[in-house]
Amino acid sequence: MLEIVPAILVQSEKEFLKNLRSVENNCSLIQIDILDNTLFKNTTWNDAKAVGLIDVSAAVELHLMVENPIPIIEEWMHHVKTLKRVIVHAEMHRPIGSIVSSIRDLSDLEVAVAVNPETPLSAIEEVIHSIDQLTIMSVHPGFQGQKFGDEQHVGSVESIFHKIEQAKNHRSDLIIEIDGGVTDDLIKPLVQSGVNRICAGSLIFKNDEPAKKLKELTEMLKTLNNYTK
Repeated sequence: MLEIVPAILVQSEKEFLKNLRSVENNCSLIQIDILDNTLFKNTTWNDAKAVGLIDVSAAVELHLMVENPIPIIEEWMHHVKTLKRVIVHAEMHRPIGSIVSSIRDLSDLEVAVAVNPETPLSAIEEVIHSIDQLTIMSVHPGFQGQKFGDEQHVGSVESIFHKIEQAKNHRSDLIIEIDGGVTDDLIKPLVQSGVNRICAGSLIFKNDEPAKKLKELTEMLKTLNNYTK
């Protein structure tokens, strides 16, 4: 299944509500980006209790760009009933295998691992056959609005596509999500390379009509899906 995933990275509840309400009727899944300045530079608004009080009909995946994800996951599990999937980063200074196992032990959530542009797939070799999704970062985490590819951290456009190819060759059934700097022109080659889910933050929310833009992107995926069948 091909899917556009609106990615919400915000600094306030007001901004969160604005973004959510602009897309919720046109998607079945949203990503909420959480940073707490422990792993990457930036801190986002991420009040699980407040989100739990909001009528969020779409399923939620948490992109946890943090050093210690377990307490955050537990809090969101308690408050947000539509929580479906959590994404943790390979760059944590904690054993990725232990973190994935801990999440499995405390919940029935889907578990994904994200890798930065500079992080080789060998860093997640011990879990690549047990995770539900691989999120390949095509920018360095922290801020939306970046350009696809990350030369500063050894992550050229070519290397991102090579990593997608590597992942598919390693495990053909693995769901792959791409996150960061996606443009309209990149969607077709990303799908052709094997990507299943495409996160879109600024592409949607910096548009004057976010709902319309999301519909356009979804229609583009439907056309590509029919073509590739």
